[in-house]
Amino acid sequence: MTFYDIFTYLCTFTIIIPLAVFCLFPVIDHLKTPIRHLLIKISLVFVCYFVLLIIPYMIFQQDLGNILVFLAVPVFFYLFQKETNLMLPASLFVMLTACCLGSLSYVIYHTFGVIFHPHGQSTEFYPESMIAQLIFLVFADIILYKPARKYLGWMVTNFHNAFVWRIACIFPCCFTFLVFTYIPHNYYDIYTYHDLHVYFSMMLTLLVFVFLLYVLFYTIIHSYVENQYILEEQKILEIQAKEYSQLSQHVQETREIRHDFRHQITVISGLLNQGNYEELKEYLSQYESSISLQTKIYCRQPAVNAILSHYDLLCAQDKIKTKFAVDFPTLSPISSVDFCIVLGNLLENAYLECKTLQKYEKFIHLKARQTSPGAFVLLIENPYEHEIKKTDSGFFLSSRRKNCVGTGLKSVTAICKKYDGHLSIETDNHRFKVKMFLQC
Repeated sequence: MTFYDIFTYLCTFTIIIPLAVFCLFPVIDHLKTPIRHLLIKISLVFVCYFVLLIIPYMIFQQDLGNILVFLAVPVFFYLFQKETNLMLPASLFVMLTACCLGSLSYVIYHTFGVIFHPHGQSTEFYPESMIAQLIFLVFADIILYKPARKYLGWMVTNFHNAFVWRIACIFPCCFTFLVFTYIPHNYYDIYTYHDLHVYFSMMLTLLVFVFLLYVLFYTIIHSYVENQYILEEQKILEIQAKEYSQLSQHVQETREIRHDFRHQITVISGLLNQGNYEELKEYLSQYESSISLQTKIYCRQPAVNAILSHYDLLCAQDKIKTKFAVDFPTLSPISSVDFCIVLGNLLENAYLECKTLQKYEKFIHLKARQTSPGAFVLLIENPYEHEIKKTDSGFFLSSRRKNCVGTGLKSVTAICKKYDGHLSIETDNHRFKVKMFLQC
């Protein structure tokens, strides 16, 4: 065993490096550690990995390349998952997509082997094939950087249905399996049976099929997320319509009160002149109860005011104490629709939780205002009784839908990221506190 043998053996594993880089593209906004520190960790892991690869090679005196690569995938995935805050199925889909790309690079490797070594075998090492494979992966990283960040990154950020992600993992798994299944072991057989064009046609068909599946998957996910956003907007509009209806009713009642007020003055004056104070007191009490309470005005933005009035009314009906202090600027870079979605989801979660409370006082405290020209802060607090459950990636599970990530907080998180903000959730002493900072 020479140094050259060890060098060529280790070269077969260098394809893992560009594949690891590809895995970072979609999740770069979900990393738990700064990218510089993460790159140092990755470098140390690869150094240890390459050192460990030498041991079985020296023991068995043969190339165990593909076997060792497949054995290393679960370890790399575990390390990859620990460094991101994504749910496990979404991280797995990203990793399997990288494996899919790696299997495609094997097609490039064996294509060069078939062309330049027609009498060779797939188990042999060919330097020109390895160079072509690495060049392909480097160019693939460069070409796929923007699509991976824009499309795959968007999906892992905005879509959180674990079941669908698990189903989606089947696509890259099947592609990788089929590619390795159809790799020719003896290159000469392709020439002998005139199967060269069949092999390339099959690989091209598989590639196009998987590409179309990815496009279809993104289209479906994008449509679903957009529909959810539209439903939330529709919900806000319904609340606004209800609030405006109440305002119109209040205006009409006020107009009628003004019209009848002179008659009431006549009655009051007559009772006062007669000295009938007890009857006057009873009359005024009845008159006061017949007048509806004035609609509260929380802030200058009508849509925001409608959301707050809606949940204040619901809370009043269920004897939940509310304390809302909201100042949303009329001219704000933050979309009123986005802010209403945030308010609606947070207030709905708080209201539904307080509604079922048995042991603790029912209350919802909300504060939201612009603290500086470029910062908007929101704080909401309510008690809770049920056990708070989270996924391994930090997502809160819904208390109403078993083993499902909470839809409301997903929307809030997405809007927070849209404005380069920060969201923190505290669950101490049976108090659920959400703090959100938005850049505006």
